[in-house]
Amino acid sequence: MSLPTERISTMNSPDATLPEHERRRFPRYYVNTRLTLAIEDESLQESIGLGEPGDISLGGIRVCNLPACPNVRVGDRLGLLLMDHEEALSLHGEVVHHATPDTFGVEFRSVSPSDQLAVGGIIARLYS
Repeated sequence: MSLPTERISTMNSPDATLPEHERRRFPRYYVNTRLTLAIEDESLQESIGLGEPGDISLGGIRVCNLPACPNVRVGDRLGLLLMDHEEALSLHGEVVHHATPDTFGVEFRSVSPSDQLAVGGIIARLYS
């Protein structure tokens, strides 16, 4: 699946010179309010609430405004239900960093080719 790059504003351009810690495998895309994110702690097998995706890429997502955010730790394994107006996609991820007290980054884990296509479809629909 190719993303409509002419109309999508990425957070970092592949041509830009970035510090080593900012180099990513996939560009990040800003998320507006048309996306819902339900989060489950996989080790406890319980819901920890609804968060707002701040940005998304084919490799992960930044979670914002999750009420349980202070309890989420780097290394936690999460179940993610990502929903837009067309699709609900179940993904697995691991918390890789806490950016601020109310945001954290999740890297998707064990993503199948069809899941990656579905994430690309969600990103494309954000900008259609």
